[in-house]
Amino acid sequence: MMHGGYHGGFGGYANPFSRPMDWNALGKFDSITPAVQQHLMRVYACLSTGLMCLALGVYVDGKHHVSGTMTQVLLLGMIFGLTMIKDLYNRLAMFHCVGLLMGCNLGPLVNNVAQFRPDIVMTAAMGTCTIFACFSAAAMFAKRREFLYLGGMLSSAISMMFAGRFLNMIMGGALSSGLYAIELYGGLCMFMLYVVFDTQMIIEDAHNRRGDFVEHAMKLLTDFVAIFVRLLIILTQNAEKKQQREREKNRR
Repeated sequence: MMHGGYHGGFGGYANPFSRPMDWNALGKFDSITPAVQQHLMRVYACLSTGLMCLALGVYVDGKHHVSGTMTQVLLLGMIFGLTMIKDLYNRLAMFHCVGLLMGCNLGPLVNNVAQFRPDIVMTAAMGTCTIFACFSAAAMFAKRREFLYLGGMLSSAISMMFAGRFLNMIMGGALSSGLYAIELYGGLCMFMLYVVFDTQMIIEDAHNRRGDFVEHAMKLLTDFVAIFVRLLIILTQNAEKKQQREREKNRR
């Protein structure tokens, strides 16, 4: 299936644990200061334009079918480049190229669903925006920063998923069906929690003057795409099951 390559994959594009964990932040419960608010505005503005580039990439792939190994390699190269380049304008350009290439790689999945059920794509997009907004708000307006403890749980969840995939490979795919469902639904829940965790880590980074809004926008873009992909697949599968039940009912 076209979406197999994206299943569980986007979490690896911007690893939230690639930076050192600030355990001192767990005990801080300060309100969001004006400086942090300004930083969040930059992060979400950058995220918004990145999502626009992603949508453009999906459109370009629908018209010209550019997705493939080359776009995947370029995407990984651009993401790696973000960690190396220090100039702000070059980082912004590279970030938007990442969004564009993500869209190109998502194109086959999104356009395949949109060809038959465009309403599912719109539902998945609106659902992702709603989930993202609600969990981001929960992280921002939490009185305490206890959500930062999710970092350990999410790290364990990722480790368990990788262990399950490795075990499935050893067993010759005997666990494929059940493991697929676990990764799909478990991955959706996991990245919803990542929105909370990453948002609070962004706030703490801003408090500590680690205000790299491009890096922070990259983390949230990764979360957004991961939720959208899984939600789109779930809605598509549910629609297919419903159609199958209706066909069986009509045969009777």
